[in-house]
Amino acid sequence: MVGVHPTPGMEGLRPGAGAEYQRSGYPSWRTAQNYRQIRTSDWGEPINTNFRAFRLAKGLSQPKLAELVCDHVERATGHRPGTDAQAISRIECGEITWPRRATRQALMAVLDSETEAALGLYPKRTTRDADKDEATKRRAFLAVAGLTAPLLGNRPPAHVGAIDVDHMRRKFTRLEALDSEYGGGDTFHLYFTELARTEQLLRSTTRRLAVSESLVGLAAQQAQQAGWAAFDAGFNKIAVALFDYGYSAAREVGSRELEANSLIHIAYATGESESIEAADAACVALSPGAPGKAVAMLQSRRAWSFATVGDKAAAARALDSAHAGLEAMDDSPSWCSWMNHAELDIMAGRVWSVLHEPERAIPPLQQSLAAYPDIWARDKALYLTWLADAYLDIGDREQALAATEQAFTLAREVSSVRPLARVRECAQRALAVEVAGAEDLVRRTAAARSPIPLQL
Repeated sequence: MVGVHPTPGMEGLRPGAGAEYQRSGYPSWRTAQNYRQIRTSDWGEPINTNFRAFRLAKGLSQPKLAELVCDHVERATGHRPGTDAQAISRIECGEITWPRRATRQALMAVLDSETEAALGLYPKRTTRDADKDEATKRRAFLAVAGLTAPLLGNRPPAHVGAIDVDHMRRKFTRLEALDSEYGGGDTFHLYFTELARTEQLLRSTTRRLAVSESLVGLAAQQAQQAGWAAFDAGFNKIAVALFDYGYSAAREVGSRELEANSLIHIAYATGESESIEAADAACVALSPGAPGKAVAMLQSRRAWSFATVGDKAAAARALDSAHAGLEAMDDSPSWCSWMNHAELDIMAGRVWSVLHEPERAIPPLQQSLAAYPDIWARDKALYLTWLADAYLDIGDREQALAATEQAFTLAREVSSVRPLARVRECAQRALAVEVAGAEDLVRRTAAARSPIPLQL
């Protein structure tokens, strides 16, 4: 999805409460922040489970524990501290890891703990400790999916500089271009191997802080592309683990655009309402200096999400925002550099097709597909299915069947599960309205199998 032509991957995206929060003016950062808390809690961080367990074992609420701590400190020092329920909550959430000495002693006494460590309390970490924890957390996403880095024969250099990262980035940009010609079953290992190399450098080399940030940002992009390939091939668990990795890495380097992209990937692959809300929030909260093509890409995906729930007005507004983003003549990162007016026309056609507005869907799809090469088989097959739907909506049965047949010819040769699934849907719809030849097409599409590996 972060490659040359990712937009077909968004079919079926269900937006959550994004439309509601936007109309109500709810601060966008709060939705994204809530999502971050949910995701980190899913992986066991940053909740201090030891501390919480001690408190619950004593049957104490957070306010009651705070009161007892204050009492203990006052008896010991003659001064009553300002510890309250919020402070206890911040300890449990990991925001406070090393309270003042008197507070630590009070907590140990009230909770009957022999050591501070037993309560999950520890001194402030160094920057190196934090970097190590972030890297461990990122790799945990991959371990959950059963992914391990491939064995790489070359020994990493002792030091990595900006020139090395630039070379890696340019190489990966060339590999991203393969996404337009091949399905995820063919490209996954290319992308994942590049991510493994980047992780190897992050683990084993010395470098300046700016170089480390560049490497983590590149890893975020590589993980999203590898996740997209896994999703395209039908391996959703692996895809979600990689999207989570990409999200964590994007947050680490403060890239709002890559964060938003990861959230949209997670939303589509999992259907989680929290991730959908956060993706919508992230799109709205993009900084004014965000690359125009990134804005256009993310707004076009929002248009698609609105279309899938029938919100024509919101979809139209999002498409307008996407067009406005393309007017900005700026440099764009490779993961969104493919976005142009032709791609946006295709998305607009798909949006109006889903909204059953064939008069608005057919012209842009026809015009774009006329110049679309067959070598981009996966995407062209997908686009043809929405053109076929639009033809059925206006009652042009012959054109609908022809478009579906052309999509079928392209879909069965590509290592992706999505085109053939869409072709089957179109064939079934044609059969339902008794299009001549549809019954035979349904039979042939049901028997067809995409050349997908049994495991990645």
